[in-house]
Formats: sequence, C-alpha cells, structure tokens
Amino acid sequence: MFNRLFHNQRFAMMQQEGSGGRDFDGFERMFSAMNGRDRFFKKGNLQFSILKLLEAEPQHGYQIIKGLEARFKGFYSPSPGSVYPILQMLEDRGFVSVSKEGKKKIYTVTKEGSQFLKENGSNDAFTKRMEQFENMDMDKMQESRDKLQALFKSFMLAGQSAMQDEQTYEAFQQLIKETNDKLLQFRKEK
Repeated sequence: MFNRLFHNQRFAMMQQEGSGGRDFDGFERMFSAMNGRDRFFKKGNLQFSILKLLEAEPQHGYQIIKGLEARFKGFYSPSPGSVYPILQMLEDRGFVSVSKEGKKKIYTVTKEGSQFLKENGSNDAFTKRMEQFENMDMDKMQESRDKLQALFKSFMLAGQSAMQDEQTYEAFQQLIKETNDKLLQFRKEK
C-alpha cells in the first residue's frame, strides 16, 4: 500500500508538472522540477560550459569536470561519461585542439570554437539560466533542500499511516492536493 501511495503521488505530481516521469539524483532532480525541465543540461548546453571553461585557459578532462563542479558549487558534477564524448565531439568539429602533457590530453579552444561561442553563446537560453543559477544564494538553497528532504520523509511516513483506513487516506490525499496547489501559486506569482 505504501508503494502505491508513493507511486500515485509521484505520478500525479509529474503529470501536473509535465516532468515526463524521469528520475534524477539530488539537486538535478530538484532544479529540473523547479524549472519544469527534464534535465539540468539540454542537448548541446554542456558544450557551451566546457568551451567557456577552456576559453579561460586550456585544461585536461579532470580539470574540466572539477571546474564545472565548482561553477555549480558542488550541486552538479558531470560524469566522465558525459564530458569526454563532448570533448571528442568538440575536437571533431574543430572547436578544440588537443595536445599532450605527459599522459594527459590538454584541450584548448580554437579560433573556430571561440567564433562558435561568440555567435551562439550570448543568445543561448542556457546562458541566461546559468546566470540565474550563479546568483542564487547557495547556503539558502542547501538549507531549503535539507528542509525539503525532511518534509518529504514526513510525508512518506504520514502516507504510510494514512493507509490504515480509507477516510484517513482520503484526508491525506486532500493534504497533498492542497500543498501542491499552494506550491503552484509560488510559481505563478513569478
């Protein structure tokens, strides 16, 4: 019964929010829900962030991963499986050149890569989204995240108890609907 309640609540909220049913970890899930997006990065957006990092200075893959993590203040850290294929694609397109420093490949933005950033970077909706992200108070965001996790746990425990009888279950469903309606008001006020 508990699983049914969780699934029904999650499915109803996803359908109402249009999240498409994807599941993400940690901040990525919360950030995507806040913005009504399925992914932290849409196709092609990560290449902009990588090119911008490389425009500042040539770096190897691990530095790029750590640089992106620092840019997002630890709330998002791309995996090597997402970064290295993009680096290969950028190299194939002539946007970066590669040199060797010991066993490490060092990536440097080429003139073509700089031109691509100049032509596409400033008009990109992702760039505007990143500017908003960079101006967030990360301490408040972490505090809110912790409170939301505790609230979610309370909801789940209350949902478990609500399964004992139909009347309590219906009251709990009403609480979920009212809470969701109030949360939607915050989004509409923006």
